[in-house]
Amino acid sequence: MKLIYPLALGLALVLIPTLTPPPLVSQSEATQIAKRGRRLLSWRVGVRPSLYRIGGISRSAICATQAKITAFTPPARSQETVDNKNTTVDTTLSSHPTLWVHLASMPKNAQAQFTLQNASASEELLNKRFPLTSQTGILGIRLPKTSPGLKVGETYFWQMKIQCGSKESEDDPIIGSGVQRIQLNQIKPMPGFDPKPLVQELSRASASDKPTLYAELGIWQDAVTALIDLQQKQPNNQELKDDWRSLLKEAQMSELTNSPILGVR
Repeated sequence: MKLIYPLALGLALVLIPTLTPPPLVSQSEATQIAKRGRRLLSWRVGVRPSLYRIGGISRSAICATQAKITAFTPPARSQETVDNKNTTVDTTLSSHPTLWVHLASMPKNAQAQFTLQNASASEELLNKRFPLTSQTGILGIRLPKTSPGLKVGETYFWQMKIQCGSKESEDDPIIGSGVQRIQLNQIKPMPGFDPKPLVQELSRASASDKPTLYAELGIWQDAVTALIDLQQKQPNNQELKDDWRSLLKEAQMSELTNSPILGVR
């Protein structure tokens, strides 16, 4: 599957997200935090670099009505430097991250093709085909350890194409988004926000505390992956359910709170 890039793609790819301070905690929230013995999960909105978005709309009848898929990433905010023709690049600390999509509707016997390439399309890290069921929910695609890893400071583009019929078609829906691997020292301080205490805390944090720290540092991919991993291991843990609800609310994705997790491919 060949990726399509605009001529000006490289202009915005190497920017590191600038983080904005979180909202003040209300008295009722502070009381709730005290009762729980730990702070509430709060997603930090950042100014993310922009990348051309490949649309997910198909002209074919089957795909247009049945195959509905979106990247599981926060929508752009007014303080982020993107427009309607662009999407945002989310961050990870991992060399082999898990990337997430939301399947809102899927025809029977659909096939997915997932590719991950560097920004110039000169290196392909992953090209994977797998069958889909008609189940809806949140699906992860993990970059295996046998594949080349993401390099620090580089932006990569992933896309997922859905083959709805028995044959591949130009009209099959396709979505795409960007991911950039960063180091913690690249997260810049700003008025009202100093990342150093959070970075220090992250180095010694337990697995249950890491999702909150990732979210407060604005590292979307790792916050989602860590929290989903914990939920899969502890499906009846109410605090994890509350954290998931809080993360999606802060990211303006509350409508997906109750979407089932379909696992990782």
